[in-house]
Amino acid sequence: MGLSRLEIHQFRNLQSVSLDPHPRLNLITGSNTAGKTSLLESIFYMSYGRSFRTSQAKHLISHEKELFRIISTLDDETSRIGIERSATEQTIRVNRDPVKRISELSVLLPVLALHPDSHQLISSGPDQRRQYMDWGVFHVEPRFLSSWRQYKKALSQRNASLKQQLSDKLCALWDKELVEHAAVIDSLRIAYLDQIKEIASSLALTLFPSHEIELDYKKGWPSELCYADYLQLNLHKDKEKGFTQSGPHRADIRIRVNGLSAQTSISRGQQKKLVCLLKIAQLSIFSAQSTNRCILLFDDLPAELDADNQSKIMSILSGLDIQCFVTAIQTDQINCEHWDNYKVFHVEHGEVTECL
Repeated sequence: MGLSRLEIHQFRNLQSVSLDPHPRLNLITGSNTAGKTSLLESIFYMSYGRSFRTSQAKHLISHEKELFRIISTLDDETSRIGIERSATEQTIRVNRDPVKRISELSVLLPVLALHPDSHQLISSGPDQRRQYMDWGVFHVEPRFLSSWRQYKKALSQRNASLKQQLSDKLCALWDKELVEHAAVIDSLRIAYLDQIKEIASSLALTLFPSHEIELDYKKGWPSELCYADYLQLNLHKDKEKGFTQSGPHRADIRIRVNGLSAQTSISRGQQKKLVCLLKIAQLSIFSAQSTNRCILLFDDLPAELDADNQSKIMSILSGLDIQCFVTAIQTDQINCEHWDNYKVFHVEHGEVTECL
């Protein structure tokens, strides 16, 4: 769902902010350090229970304050999320009922973010690319979360046995459960990535003309071997290391442009544009397969893309059933010609006002 109201208290430099976002496009303007990114960060926190900028909750709490509070009303006008976070404790409620799992927030308020560090989806290690896949599979395949949790539980038990150097028989007790859930996770990921490939190929005609984008799934063990056999073959190596070295938790996506690794063959700017393409592909699948709506947070769009590519992306986004929050220093830096209506909010010294 989208947001119909957002209230932020004592979150970074945002002391007391209330706004009623537009259901489609919201431009957030203001000078650097005004608080634009903090506003996006608060929305991200409502979905993920964490920041995309820091792992330290204390950095999110305003100076000399004990906690921050974020309250949002979703666009169904009946769902209300409240989060209160101190340096040591966090309370999350939906319609005043306590929430124990962050996944409950993610279902209610699906959010994708594009920010200056998003290029790490390509440039950094496999963790980011697994998270990319699993966000999408989680939102379109109900079976995924249950299988992933059960897989992780069996993996934790097997790793504990390996670390304690228990007998081969005891270590292998968890193999059957690992293999069972790995098969589900693997098949769902492959099916999802096939959809991403199809949409990415179409988007590449606009965003990467004359370039061939290839996405290949690496399942986390050799494709020519079944996982059960591979676990058995490598049991002694796993015992030496003290953990399971293969499986869906080691999966990756190999991304190539014109046959070469995207990590080394294209510029940082092209990497950022490619990440935009991949996230838009996710938004397209989500919009087509979910009755819910997704929120896109795009931080500092003019700095991330040149005017031509920015215009192309804004045009593509206008055709999706999503709610967008885009930051820029000035309104005229964003090409909104493809959007019928939108709102502009100006941030200055941590205060947010709607520009009428």
